[in-house]
Amino acid sequence: MSIFKNLFGSKNKIGDEQIDSNGFETVSKHNWESFEELLEQNAGLSFEKQMIFGEVIGSSSWQFDMNSGSISFGDKLVFPVQVIGSLSFNDSSWMWGWANSQSGIPENLLQQANRLRALGEEKQIKELTEGHISVDEGFEHKIGMICCGVFKSGSYYCANYGQGTLVVTIDSDIIPSVDNDKHKKILTNFSQLISNIDVNHKSAFINYLIDRGFQLKIEENKIEGLRNGLVITGEFDESGKLKNLNGKM
Repeated sequence: MSIFKNLFGSKNKIGDEQIDSNGFETVSKHNWESFEELLEQNAGLSFEKQMIFGEVIGSSSWQFDMNSGSISFGDKLVFPVQVIGSLSFNDSSWMWGWANSQSGIPENLLQQANRLRALGEEKQIKELTEGHISVDEGFEHKIGMICCGVFKSGSYYCANYGQGTLVVTIDSDIIPSVDNDKHKKILTNFSQLISNIDVNHKSAFINYLIDRGFQLKIEENKIEGLRNGLVITGEFDESGKLKNLNGKM
């Protein structure tokens, strides 16, 4: 017991947060008000799920069956899906599944897309409510990460069909869950995330640590996370860009 006291200190309640004597606190996510904030709140853990799913399917080619509502990889891996939408390479435009009437997508495959649309209407977020919009590079992955996080899906997948990409979310017991005890994966995963996706580094890092069950110590240009004796530290410049990331016991 003395070891845990040394690591975490004695705790006192302040509102809905638990504060310990070392300055670390249990932090909750705030209510998002924009597309960017919604992405920041879900990008980190969703990216880690994507890395896990990539290990499951390897280099197998995909095949989508709309009648059965499934996507398969190779001969053995078959997963149920929710259809989110599609990106056209021709004009860099995004079309939500619920807006793609010509494809005849069954309503039971559009449940998540419709629920996200309702959230967008509530918050007046155009990216979630306009059926067909022009988008920047990487938008399909941003949507996949948001859906994966909001609906706690096992993963998302961007299925490239030549002229565009179909985005689906996937849930299956075959996909291993994120192991919250493998903390050091955060270091490599977060570095890869910000190298591939345009997202606020500082905010995404905070939310990733929250999702991974860390207590936080938040300073202007430094974020520290504590869990099971490991401290992960991110240092940021004045614009919120990551400068340094490390972890130590």
